[in-house]
Amino acid sequence: MAGGETLTDRLGVYNNLDDPVPTWNRPEVISSVAATMLCISTFCVTYRLYIRLWVIHAGGWDDVFVLFYLLSGLVGGIALCFAPQFGLGQHFLYLKPEGMAAYLRIFYVINASYNLSTSFIKISLLFQYLRVYRSGKLRTTCIVMLVIIGLWGFAYSFMGWVPCFPISGYWGLGAGGARCYAFGSMHVEEFFNTYVSHTVVNTALDMIVFSLPIPLYFQRGTHRRTRLGLVGLVIMGIIVNAFSMWRLATLVQHRATTSPTFDPTWYSPISVVLGALEVNISSICASVPIFWPRLKARLGDIFVTREVIITLNRRSHRASSEDDTIELQSTASEHHDNSWKRCPSRTSESSETRLAEPHPVEKREHHYRDEFILGQVDPLRGRPAYTVESEISSNTLARQKSKKSLRKKMSAPN
Repeated sequence: MAGGETLTDRLGVYNNLDDPVPTWNRPEVISSVAATMLCISTFCVTYRLYIRLWVIHAGGWDDVFVLFYLLSGLVGGIALCFAPQFGLGQHFLYLKPEGMAAYLRIFYVINASYNLSTSFIKISLLFQYLRVYRSGKLRTTCIVMLVIIGLWGFAYSFMGWVPCFPISGYWGLGAGGARCYAFGSMHVEEFFNTYVSHTVVNTALDMIVFSLPIPLYFQRGTHRRTRLGLVGLVIMGIIVNAFSMWRLATLVQHRATTSPTFDPTWYSPISVVLGALEVNISSICASVPIFWPRLKARLGDIFVTREVIITLNRRSHRASSEDDTIELQSTASEHHDNSWKRCPSRTSESSETRLAEPHPVEKREHHYRDEFILGQVDPLRGRPAYTVESEISSNTLARQKSKKSLRKKMSAPN
């Protein structure tokens, strides 16, 4: 174990009790951000697993590790939501000894699950890349990165879950002769170096993992939709790295909650919340490309509406001139809702001749003697003498706008 100043030596060396409360330290901010991102991440990962396993039946190792992430992320996210009730955001000195132990227990779960989650989501992304890169240098690079991240993740996850021997020494601050190291070390330098080294390596690995798909963008034959998806993936990767580097800056600023005084409940909220944002966005980034095509189709079914209007324009006799066209149009009347009027185009609009409404029996007989109707039911009649022009226009509301015109010529014999 490293020598030098211990954490208990740094406790209370500087009076920060009158410092204004940072926004990140407010319980409602911690809980709302953690809960919101946890819900979004859980939805994305669950929907991704549903599409892969139950819709397209193409599960793989990437789905196995994203499921592992989901379990570890839920454990850490739920613990973070309840952490303000155990003192997160307050001053450590304000807590009673049993309160300090309770906070360190829940922080133990948050930190250890975070280390697992960062490893699982990177491994899942790399297995996802192996589905695309069937051969070549990029496939070899992915395999090498799988080995490196696997070893790195195992080492830091073990140090996170077993920081002391026995483990209870972690929330006892090394009391009872417990042997603690790394995340559980009582020595300031070792404690600080462990957190910083994990975050530095994590940031570097994020940069490498999110840059691996970039060559696919420049390959010839890559579809435009694939390129747009890659752009979105890289943008989300940049956001993940931004949160990771921001987290690193906060750790360095307060030397992993040990400077200017050891106050883990006061200085850690921003680092913890940024870590949660980082892994949650990474999981979204790994899941969206899987379920987005299906979700996009579902959204189209929900929000895209078509309005179809069918208009019957005219029925004209082939033997008649262009001016002798007979137009049928529906008219509204106080006494007859379905009456029709005959409008010869050669007469003026003021000289309209209304057809007398026949008796129902006569109307039916007249209907079946109509030359046009006979032409529709008798295929042996001669050359058509009438033409009917119909127009169908389709307007798509919300997303698509299209108009279609359909002209049909139906006729009866001369």
